[in-house]
Amino acid sequence: MRVLCSQRLSFASLVLVLGRFLALCVLTILCPCVSAAEDLPTEGDSLFISDTRILGLIHTKDETIWKLLPRPVPGQFTRAELAEFERRIRNLSLFDQVEVALETSRLAVTVHEKFTLSPILSFTSGTTAKDLNATGGLVQYNLGGTGAQLGAQFSYSQRGPNLDVWLSQHAFQPDRFAKEAKGFYYSNGIRFADSGNSWTRNRIGTELELKAPYAYGSPLRYEVVLEGYREVIDDQQRRAPTNGYYVGIAPEIFWDQYHWHDLVPKGYRLSLELRPGYFLGANEQRHEARIRYLQGVPVASTTVFMINGVAEAVNTSGNPNHSLLLGSIAGVRGLSDNLYRNRAQAYTNLEFRHAIALAPRWALQGVIFSDLGTFQSFTDEGRTQGWQQAINVGGGVRLIPTFLANTLLRVDFAQLLAPSSNSLIQFGITQYF
Repeated sequence: MRVLCSQRLSFASLVLVLGRFLALCVLTILCPCVSAAEDLPTEGDSLFISDTRILGLIHTKDETIWKLLPRPVPGQFTRAELAEFERRIRNLSLFDQVEVALETSRLAVTVHEKFTLSPILSFTSGTTAKDLNATGGLVQYNLGGTGAQLGAQFSYSQRGPNLDVWLSQHAFQPDRFAKEAKGFYYSNGIRFADSGNSWTRNRIGTELELKAPYAYGSPLRYEVVLEGYREVIDDQQRRAPTNGYYVGIAPEIFWDQYHWHDLVPKGYRLSLELRPGYFLGANEQRHEARIRYLQGVPVASTTVFMINGVAEAVNTSGNPNHSLLLGSIAGVRGLSDNLYRNRAQAYTNLEFRHAIALAPRWALQGVIFSDLGTFQSFTDEGRTQGWQQAINVGGGVRLIPTFLANTLLRVDFAQLLAPSSNSLIQFGITQYF
């Protein structure tokens, strides 16, 4: 009974730990909120739309676009609703040009559609050959012309093979739940910065996600994920924690005023995710909490300052297999990806991006960045250690063909300054965040 009570308190406390980060996010958001409100058209400015026209679609179905409207045509619409309609079309990431206009009582949409079957490729150097990361795969971002994604990827990461397969609907339709299904297999080498003890953790499982209808009139939306996996430990020394099954639920809420763009995103998105769960076999509670913040601050027509912040924590179950991972793949570029198993961590990615047009639908983007992180690690016995800090500086370049969906060529060089000195070269075909 004592153990269960302690774990409940630790789950509540990890949520409170994230409160400070949330408060900072709210303060950051206040200024953009005022600016965005000044730019919005008057809500009461109502227009009657009797007809529609769309140009530029190739594979995308007309209904995929028109179902983004708050109600069918003909009907009354405010200019603010039409501005939100245009934002949702852009955020599908299927078009590199979007124009929504009124022709008397006709709503006219003109788009430039991307090629949406894209490879997944990335490579990150490691401190040793065993610690490199490489990923390959394929994803269709516009399955059947509906904006749904079907993808699969294989990677060598954390000293082991990993496989993900997923099918998901886009979440911008105001009158239906979007669904996502994912299957995965991960074989990860678990090791620790201060110990020679290690083992291999194998997980096979699935996730089922429901994304609530994204109603007009509010940037608030929510999702819920059901997750289950089988965890098996391969440890010749017999010092690793117990095998078992995990079941959990993950509600997540978003405040979304983010405007996606190939070169100059703008606006912000804030999310809070809670993951209560239970690990059968070891009779162990496994909980997580996570806050994410993403913002684009345009500086000029092809220049943007990007901020990505994450704060997350798990309950102290005493099992280092239930931990967080901070490294180059997501976090601080140059930090080893399978060395720090953390109870709590927070990091911020700052990027200054400037693009130069090379040709129609081609751009070259230079990037200067710095990643900052703080984390509290587990020992191999599940005890928590003191807080450590990580920081890097670096730069990179991206070759961006805007006619391809979510695809570019990215090369980054990072110099890690703390907690140790390390350099990294990273290749990828998406932005870092």
